Parts: sequence; structure tokens; C-alpha cells
Amino acid sequence: MTARFRLACQLPRWAGALALAAGMVHGAAVATPAADAVVAAPAAAPNADQITRGAYLAKAADCIACHTVDQAKPFAGGYPLATPFGTIYGPNITPDKETGIGNWSDEDFIRALHNGIGKNGEHLYPAFPYASFTKLSRDDVLAIKAYLFSLPAIQQKTPENKLPFPLNQRWILAGWNLFNFKPGEWQADPAKSAEWNRGMYLVEGLAHCQECHTPRNLTMGVNSKRAFAGAQLGGWTAFNITPDPISGVGGWKDEELTQYLKTGLVPGKASAAGGMAEAIEHSLQYLSDADLKAIVTYVRSVPPINDLADKKPRYAWGQPADDDADLRGVAAVSVSSNASGGAELFSGNCASCHSASGSGVVGGYYPSLFSNSVVGTRDPGNLLMVILNGVQRRGKDDQAFMPGFADHLDDAQIATLANYVLKQYGHADAPAVTAELVKTQRQGGPVSPLASLLPPGLAAAALIVVFILFSLLTRRRRKQPT
Repeated sequence: MTARFRLACQLPRWAGALALAAGMVHGAAVATPAADAVVAAPAAAPNADQITRGAYLAKAADCIACHTVDQAKPFAGGYPLATPFGTIYGPNITPDKETGIGNWSDEDFIRALHNGIGKNGEHLYPAFPYASFTKLSRDDVLAIKAYLFSLPAIQQKTPENKLPFPLNQRWILAGWNLFNFKPGEWQADPAKSAEWNRGMYLVEGLAHCQECHTPRNLTMGVNSKRAFAGAQLGGWTAFNITPDPISGVGGWKDEELTQYLKTGLVPGKASAAGGMAEAIEHSLQYLSDADLKAIVTYVRSVPPINDLADKKPRYAWGQPADDDADLRGVAAVSVSSNASGGAELFSGNCASCHSASGSGVVGGYYPSLFSNSVVGTRDPGNLLMVILNGVQRRGKDDQAFMPGFADHLDDAQIATLANYVLKQYGHADAPAVTAELVKTQRQGGPVSPLASLLPPGLAAAALIVVFILFSLLTRRRRKQPT
């Protein structure tokens, strides 16, 4: 499993770091009562049922994704989350008392998930999606803790985060919380069905789907006005999953959506790659049929959001092509870096799996390149990420695999190949892919405008924060009687 794949799945997971800078100038005046120590009564010993339920909830929350760098040491932390400002490492959450959370009380654990506050009162980075986990019930949080504490304790120290000053000062997260975090457990809507309520709890809380599928606002919190309308993350696009029939998934049948969540594959619609493939592999495929159906029911109910530039659904673009057959026997077919033409590159690198016509194979193990959401979108970013990094998606009974070509083809050749695939099988209005765009995708996608503006001003921002603190302190002293 590559780091690029896992990074794509976990957007707050790096977007949180961007949020630090947005909260900096506001953080000084914000009190943090949640950081006060909590004295709790001794907790009851967990039972087998609670541990079993916690294991299911931990899968639904995809905890393993950010807390495992070595599959032989699950939940022992160390996974690097690359951000435009530096690297944040997922911590060890095994019950090791020295390097993990073995000394955490129930209240410590609840406070972390509900308020984003660590055991010692420190703010946790929003790379940990506490803005979603705050909705979880106390019983579910304690069940997750019971499961984690039932696992072997693994001693593995988490590397220090690599963030520049002042982004390495956790207290500035109070400013981000002020604008982007509303703590509070989820409450059922009595006017809605039990299935809808369960779906909302999963989508908005446990599975934290908004963290990837909702675009970010100026302060890098989720933009609730465009909930589930799609977002860019780590070079990938998490697509619009609102019920809009053109821009979203309104044209999908319920059983197709359920099948996609369970397997990552719906022939004629989509084949999961990148972060979504990982979410399916580690999390969604393990959910019960009832929970998957509840997710579909809730997603169907959110407000549809349409992009006027979309003329028809992503999966409705493209058709078979036959020029590969014309090429054979006329020109040399090569997979080497000397190949330069789009048809030649396709024939040498793609046709053997996706077929000469681009129709894939029966059953979709190698998916069709037409009627394919990745090829049929106006933004070629996901197509480039698939060509560069390949696909690896393990199911319960099978797996999908495609090799990446990042080390085999240069930027110009990948651009040529992508343009050929788009012209033959994809979106008719997709912009031309350039070598420069491929280079950008190799590096994890476009740099956030906020990231490009902030570094030169970090020192100035730090001075502003200090000035605000000094002003507030001086004003307070002046108001005190002598």
C-alpha cells in the first residue's frame, strides 16, 4: 500500500494543517476550558460484546489508516501525513503505556474524540477528524477504546511532527476551532426514519465522509453550504456524491451505490482507486448490509449540488475505439521510454489489460475506459494519478491491481498517453494534459493558494499573535483596580 494512496483518503488528515494558519490570528483570545483535567470514577471492565462492537466501529471509522505505517504493527502509529507545511505523524494508539495510550482513562479518550484535546490538555491537529467524531455517542467511543485496549501493546515511539514555527504551536488551534468546530454528540431526528438516522450518524460522524467529499472554506474547515459536492485532496478528486443526476450520483441505482461501497467496482459506472479504494479495503467493505443501505439512504437525502459546466454524468462519456487494431502490424509497438505516440503508448502499456477497444474485461476486473467516472470527468487529475500510481484494492475474496507507470514513463509521455485516453474514451471537453500538469500530480497535486502565500508571512503572523496577546494582557491589567 503506497503512501500516496493513503494520503489521498485522509484529507482533513492534511487539510487540518492548512487550517492552523487560518486560526493563528484568532487563537490568542480563545480560552480552552476543555483542556482542564477531568477526574473520573474508575471505569467498568469491558466485556466481550463491547470489544466486538468496538472492533466494528473502529473499522467503520477507518482508524487503522492513519495509525499504521507497518502492517505487522497495527495501530502502532508512525504513518506520515504530508502537508504543504510539513509532516504530521499518526500516533501510537495501542495500549502501550510508554509510547501508546495505555495510561489514558475513559475520560481522556472521550475528550480526544469529542473535543480534540489530548491527555495532557494539548490541542490535537484537525488531521485527526474530531470535528466529525464529536458526534459519536459516549458508548460508541468507549467501545472503540475497549477494542484498542484489547489489542497487544506495541512499543513504538511516534516521530516528532515536522512543522515550522508557529504552526508547531498547538494552542493556535483554538482559533481554528472557533470558526470550524462545533462540539456535541449527534441527536436523532424524530421526524426521520431509523434507517435515515443511522445513515446520518455514519456519514456525518463515524465514517466522516465530509472530510474528503466536501470542499474547504477559506479557513480550511468544511464548507457546509457545499456539503458532499466534491473536493481536491492530495492530487485526487473525491467526487460529488450528492443526489444531483448530472454532477453527483443521482443516476446511480441504490444497489449500485451499495455495491460500490462494498466492492469498489460497478461496471459501467466506476472503479475505486486511490483513497477511496483504501477506504473500501480497510473500512467500508466490512460494514453490514443494513449500514451500507443506511448510508445510501442518507446520501440520497442531502441537497443536490450541480456544476453548470457538467453536461452529462461522468460515467456517460466515451465509446469503444479501433485505431489500436489499425496500428498493429504497421508500426512497432513498444512499452519502452522511446515510445512517443499516444496510440503506441496505449498499445504497449494499456491494451493488453483494457483491451484494444478500451472495453476492459468481462466483470470489470480490468475496467472499461469508457463509461468510467475517472476518464469521463472534466478534471484529468484522477486519471493521471491512476496512471502514475496504479491501483491496488483488496476485497474480502479478491483484489484489483494495476501497476503504476511513474517510474516507467516520463511526464511528457504520460501527458501524451492521458490525452489519447481522454480523446478516445473520455470527456470530450476535458482540457489538454501537459507535462507540467503531470509533474504537479507526481508531487501530490496543486499547492493550496493559502500554502503559497503563508510561508513568507509566518514570522509576521507570529508577531501579530504576540502583539494581540500583549494588547489583551495590557488592557486587562489596566482594568484591574490598584
